[in-house]
Amino acid sequence: MANPFRAFLAHQLGFPSGWFGRLLLRVLNRNNAAINDLVLQSMQLQTGDRVLEIGFGGGYLIQRIVDTGMPALVAGVERSPEALAIARQRFRSQLSQGSIELSLSDAKALPFAEKNFNQLCTVNTLYFWSDPQHVLAECQRVLVSGGKLVIGYSSKEFLDQQKFSQHGFVAYEVTEVEAMLKIAGFIEIETFSGRSSRHQTFFCTSGTAH
Repeated sequence: MANPFRAFLAHQLGFPSGWFGRLLLRVLNRNNAAINDLVLQSMQLQTGDRVLEIGFGGGYLIQRIVDTGMPALVAGVERSPEALAIARQRFRSQLSQGSIELSLSDAKALPFAEKNFNQLCTVNTLYFWSDPQHVLAECQRVLVSGGKLVIGYSSKEFLDQQKFSQHGFVAYEVTEVEAMLKIAGFIEIETFSGRSSRHQTFFCTSGTAH
């Protein structure tokens, strides 16, 4: 039986908008803290790194990255105008100083020159990529040789249980994500797992740009 609210929620998760989207972004900052923290740990930031996040949502991970005091620049792209507006307000001081750059953009066409970042991260966006290999090629393009890509995502089992796969989400097994990174030319691919306080299993797959 169709669930109209589940379909609405699935759409909002991929593209937050309106008052519900603003509320959802705050909720996601809290509910996704554990997976974002695992991604940050996996990045192993170094002083002077230039970092890009694809789909920064409510800005939790950008804040955590900035708080380390290590990056020279933290950039973020987001396809939701609502999320971008909230982030621009939240990070207005860093934006004026030039330590953060935020833009409205799709992951398939990143608005950056080649070999521009040491680190690239993204959390819970993989399900919405219409052409994952194209996005991963873009990630390769903007990363320096030896740069690191880190992808955080929920387990296929969890997404299937939540019925999100019926409403536009594309859920992946770990082996599928690792295979996509390999096809895109990434090396030193590895995956770590974690569990949230709500017993949700998630994964963090990383690879090194050639």
